[in-house]
Amino acid sequence: MQPHPYRDGYKLTPQLKAISHEEIFSGTQPERNRLIAEKQKIPEDQVWLVEENCPQSLKRDVLTFLIESVPDTLSAAYSLTELAPQIAEDFVIHRQADGRDFMSFGAVMLPTGWRPDEKVGKTFREIHTPIPEMPLQQSESLVDAIIHSGPFERYVWGVRFSERFNDHPDQPPVRWNNESPRVLIKLERQVTVGFPEHSAVLFLIRQTTIPQDEIDKPALARTLRAMSDDQLAYKGIDLDMTSLLNWLDS
Repeated sequence: MQPHPYRDGYKLTPQLKAISHEEIFSGTQPERNRLIAEKQKIPEDQVWLVEENCPQSLKRDVLTFLIESVPDTLSAAYSLTELAPQIAEDFVIHRQADGRDFMSFGAVMLPTGWRPDEKVGKTFREIHTPIPEMPLQQSESLVDAIIHSGPFERYVWGVRFSERFNDHPDQPPVRWNNESPRVLIKLERQVTVGFPEHSAVLFLIRQTTIPQDEIDKPALARTLRAMSDDQLAYKGIDLDMTSLLNWLDS
């Protein structure tokens, strides 16, 4: 069943749920194929592959794990670069080294409002600092926990006015349309897979949407009204709130 995380309010804590290894990859094959097709449409100049201080041995073990585990049909894939466009998930490798944690590798072709090239090399705390009111005091302990435990699953959600999977910042935002209102909930299923032998964790990110006719309108309206102005702005819906709430209340 499709989750509706907005029903529980706008949560800023990790909200990690332990899952089995058999649950790491999800989605029907048509859903997964659509995401793979969307990856083929990204602009040629969009930066999606980034790397900083990622050992070859770590990349090799992540590649082996993905080849052996993903449900998608793969052609020859001798590197993470070759593999990334062939699977539904985007992915990030985060590791610990020299007394700090940092994003070491990213293959993010369908980002939700962020630039991979601005995050690579940054700590978990630095990456998430732009999120208003997010508690980051225990970020180093969280990274250590997801490296050595799991796998874990969490969902991140946002409101969108079109069914577009590539929300790279270079793409112009889609605003509310009074003549033909369209509202969707965009979900990111984020899964962590630890590689403790490398002091690293793999983040898998798969997108899906909740269509307009399945949205719990009273619950979404209640959650949006409880969010701060900064949070709404971060989510990109502050300028359309009046129209959106009128629609949700109708």
